[in-house]
Amino acid sequence: FRITSPKDEWVFVDIDLLHKVVARAVRLSLQLYQDHFTSPDEYDEPEVLFDAIRRRDEEVVICHEGDPAWREAVLSNKPSLLSLRHVVNEGTGEYKIIMLNQRYLSFRVVKVNQECVKGLWAGQQQELIFFRNRNPERGSIQNAKQVLRNMINSSCDQPIGYPIYVSPLVTSYSST
Repeated sequence: FRITSPKDEWVFVDIDLLHKVVARAVRLSLQLYQDHFTSPDEYDEPEVLFDAIRRRDEEVVICHEGDPAWREAVLSNKPSLLSLRHVVNEGTGEYKIIMLNQRYLSFRVVKVNQECVKGLWAGQQQELIFFRNRNPERGSIQNAKQVLRNMINSSCDQPIGYPIYVSPLVTSYSST
């Protein structure tokens, strides 16, 4: 912490006060400042502002991403997390507000027939190597949801595909 005025030195007399009151107030004000941009007239009434402060204090975990409280909040499935991140890019530093909200996504896990994948890869190889078709709009890379063509063709080995990493699913981070 950096204090520039001698009149503010009283804050350091009780470090517990600094962490439990001052730091908490600054974090909540950051959240309210963020909310102000989404609906500027929402907190015109003092009662509404007080309710928002109480609700945010109970629902949102506001801390640095390296703080153990952040990790604990992620592991305990807290609904909202807020952090301020300092990003240094080409000698200039800027701050970014990171807001994470928990929500449920529905998705399906499918198993694709091995021969289907080999057939799509073979078709891609024939088109690119034998026919020398370099058209970026070619049919073999168009998105066909029914056969997952785009994902399957991109997972082919180089020079046909461009996989980042291909492996069997061994770890899942979804909670049940």
